Amino acid sequence: MERVDAALLRRNAQVAYLDLSTEEAVRRWGEPEVTWDDLGPWNTFVFRLADGTLAGLVREVENAPKPGYFLVAANEETGTPVGVDTTEALVAFLSEADFDESRVLERYPN
Repeated sequence: MERVDAALLRRNAQVAYLDLSTEEAVRRWGEPEVTWDDLGPWNTFVFRLADGTLAGLVREVENAPKPGYFLVAANEETGTPVGVDTTEALVAFLSEADFDESRVLERYPN
């Protein structure tokens, strides 16, 4: 799992909601990039998984409704979720990040 520029992740599919604090993410991967959308700023960590899938961890910087990070995924070639199997992306991310299944608070369908 290689950390990459957040700009590679343009459109994505929600994969899961994970039990992960910003403090732990910073200890593991360094400072987040801050990206923006209509809701405001997001702490963002983006990775290229071994199979080439882009996986991102995102959390609103301000006013996040609950603790944790969304795991999102996209196809690197297109920057979109086309062709991404969310179940496979979740399994790959958990394995490569050395996270236990218990970190998954919610799963989102393909």
